[in-house]
Amino acid sequence: MSTAHMMGERGGQAVRSADSFDGWLCPPLPGQVPVEPKKTSRGLTARGAMGASPVNKRSTEKPTERRKRKQIRSFLNRPWKAMKSPFRCCCPCSDVDVVKPFVPSPDLEPEPDPEPPSPAPDLEPESDPEPPSPAPDHSGVKTINESFESLYNVGEMLGSGGFGRVYEGTRKFDGKKVAIKEMLKIDNDRYLHIPGHPKPLVTEVALLLMMRREPISPYVIHLYEWFEHPQTFTLVMEYPEPCESLRAFITRNPRLCEPAAQVIVLQAMMAVLHCIERGVFHHDIHAQNFLLNKDTFRLKLIDFGCGQLFSSDGYESKIYIGAPTYCPPEVLTEPRFHAIPTNVWALGVLLYKMVNGCLPFRSRREITQAKITFQNSTLSEECTDLISQCLARDPTKRPTLEQMFQHEWITSDLDWGSSGDSIRL
Repeated sequence: MSTAHMMGERGGQAVRSADSFDGWLCPPLPGQVPVEPKKTSRGLTARGAMGASPVNKRSTEKPTERRKRKQIRSFLNRPWKAMKSPFRCCCPCSDVDVVKPFVPSPDLEPEPDPEPPSPAPDLEPESDPEPPSPAPDHSGVKTINESFESLYNVGEMLGSGGFGRVYEGTRKFDGKKVAIKEMLKIDNDRYLHIPGHPKPLVTEVALLLMMRREPISPYVIHLYEWFEHPQTFTLVMEYPEPCESLRAFITRNPRLCEPAAQVIVLQAMMAVLHCIERGVFHHDIHAQNFLLNKDTFRLKLIDFGCGQLFSSDGYESKIYIGAPTYCPPEVLTEPRFHAIPTNVWALGVLLYKMVNGCLPFRSRREITQAKITFQNSTLSEECTDLISQCLARDPTKRPTLEQMFQHEWITSDLDWGSSGDSIRL
């Protein structure tokens, strides 16, 4: 996958009729508002990452409350303990494929604020200050007078792409390591209206603010704050160090053992579920959009630039902008597709790739036929059954997220044996 895709193709791509994954465009998404960025004389403006209120109450497609959430959490702890020793191998991993949640601009030089600067607030997500009583600014979040450069030191660039750059950074007042993502403003940037914000916000910022509502998921990347500059947006996020993309990890560890794949896909399911519960459709679930912490085996979902507000009415197939190889059949054959079946399909593709070492489908034709051939003959019946259900051609026959959590392969206590020794972290 190209570095440009790693940074998040905010322009997106739409489905064409050719039997290939090329030539996809991105028309406006439902609920997105094209807004031409305004240049200001003040230059850089910081926006505190305050939580947003729920969205789209008509979303009847949302799953019911997790009756077994407590059991799921306790289930996660079992393989965690089993992994702790076998995964701590001493081989260095220099092949780190850093993904998109990071990106700053070292040459940003905003004009000084004429008003005296106010003290920097605590930027930790658990202790963000309450919004002030005066009317909010255009973004609906609290303004911070300090410039980006007064708050952060920018380190080496971790990655770059067509729409921005990712840097390692340090917060000056406490030395906290952060990831900084700088995105260029472009003509076809799309904005979203979300509750609590009187004017639309650029999509990635809007959706990450929605993900900030308590309780915060440990499986989704965390936005600390963001800045707006005449030509760019700068997002300051958590940096799950040491990490690499899940795609890089799978490449180094083809045909993962089932216990490792189980732990990873279960976390991916928790991340997707949290998005749906927050009224967010991620719209681009694939291996490159997850970061894996190499010490804790903790997964983080990143890159919400292609995301959308959740809608039970579904979306027009022509505006699909997810990864082509994770595209479900209905996008290619039907006028509309829906969030949860699309996410379940993507999770099925991800699980297949982890345990088989390759993607299940390589062309539009293979996707529309949805005929699965397993390359790994050692897989358990439970594992192949879950993959087959997720990759059902008919979206109505795929399991819901709730049903996935209850599947026998997910709930079973898989035996690690000596398999953990062969996994390189």
